[in-house]
Amino acid sequence: MKFAVSNAVMAESDRACIAGGVPSVELMARAAKGIFENIDKSGRTYIICGKGNNGGDGFALACLMADGGFDVSVYYLSEGVSPDATFYKNKLLSGGFDRIYPATDCDYDCDLIVDCIFGTGFSGVPKHEYAEVIERINSSRAKVVSADIPSGLDGTGGRATIAVKADRTIAVQAVKSGLLLGDGKDFCGEIVVVDIGIPITGEKYVVADESIFAPLFAKRKNNCNKGSFGKSLIIGGSKEFPGAPRLAEAGRAALRAGAGLNTLCVPYSLAGAYAGSIVESTLFPMADRDGRFVFDKGSIDSAMKGVTAVAIGPGMGGDREENAKICGYIVKDFDCDCILDADALNAFGQDITTLKDKHAGLLLTPHPKEASRLTGKSVDEILSDPVSAAKSLARSCDCTVLLKGSTTVVTDGSFVVLVANGTPALAKGGSGDVLTGTICGFTARGISLFDAACAGAYLCAEAAKAAEKEYGDWGVLASDVCKEAKKIVDSLC
Repeated sequence: MKFAVSNAVMAESDRACIAGGVPSVELMARAAKGIFENIDKSGRTYIICGKGNNGGDGFALACLMADGGFDVSVYYLSEGVSPDATFYKNKLLSGGFDRIYPATDCDYDCDLIVDCIFGTGFSGVPKHEYAEVIERINSSRAKVVSADIPSGLDGTGGRATIAVKADRTIAVQAVKSGLLLGDGKDFCGEIVVVDIGIPITGEKYVVADESIFAPLFAKRKNNCNKGSFGKSLIIGGSKEFPGAPRLAEAGRAALRAGAGLNTLCVPYSLAGAYAGSIVESTLFPMADRDGRFVFDKGSIDSAMKGVTAVAIGPGMGGDREENAKICGYIVKDFDCDCILDADALNAFGQDITTLKDKHAGLLLTPHPKEASRLTGKSVDEILSDPVSAAKSLARSCDCTVLLKGSTTVVTDGSFVVLVANGTPALAKGGSGDVLTGTICGFTARGISLFDAACAGAYLCAEAAKAAEKEYGDWGVLASDVCKEAKKIVDSLC
């Protein structure tokens, strides 16, 4: 099983390993050996070192390369370096290495640059000569390998303004969450993990892969019917956002995920507009006022009969107070799993305490701006540490949270899964509706909300990647994702 860790967990694990008797210079030697074994040494190599232990990895690597007779030059960005880095810097010079050059002397005309400027302890924006060096690395002709993390990238949340754009990142002991979150995937290139013998003492984030599908698509028994696989209900649409085809795709996604029956619940006065687009699902018109849902207990009770999972919010628009009443009633009074998305989340603003009083299982699926509204934190705070933000929200409502992003975070407030196979092809209207429908379909047939959220996010991303092969990442539509999902399931199970 693959996993990732935060900067804080990695730092604590490193300290514990040293306290347990492994000298820090030995760990640096192991890191250098791991990097040495995973770079192409056939051409001319420049190693660019900062003043911290990431720079020390670079000096230790240079010792190995010099001893092996490889063509290597070393450049530094600071005279004052950490004690461990000083150890290897002195070892390099005492071993007959001609000279370590200031970065101002670097011409960047080489085959490989090894980036050892900043480690995981860096945060903020590189300035002055650091920014200049990073920009020159990125504009060079050389292949670029970053030691542990691309310099300038935040190792926890993956934020970056100016950062090294690596072709390969050699992560020491474990993938840092910042390589997967936020901007991380745009800067890290291929990720290679080298084990240097540091036991991880702290929380690990599981990185989802195709193995999550194995228990979800066992062959069906012959003696079954549509009622054997649950009934999903999707409540959405409004005068502002009619989006009949998009809502239809959400329903189709629920059925593709295995639900036996699916119903789309739409405002009564707009039912005619939806009827032509709804084929596989049934249509249930619910009480409305001028094309916007209103709370009506009788309508909701009728729509919810036999439902095992309900998703509320796609294209809901309308009156936030009425939407909050509808969501609150369903969450509190019905024994089924409930997914709140889009305008169902916006209905609550920061007053999400009412969701604690619930009978239903609950999944919230915000993007960062919706998470900001729900928590009162700024979008910048959410993006700086998406995992902590998602965990905090999940704990506040005692629910499961799926926080959307380049890597999606799924958490129940304690356990965390990172769904890191996302693609920019999903940055298209309707993709969220297909995700919601997929999760609802999984949940309707008895899969836990947590597992359904992980599997749904992973499946939609894989389906979008498959669609990219025909349409490119600019041209993939939500309907393409839905069509490809079946093929992806077949290939993975």
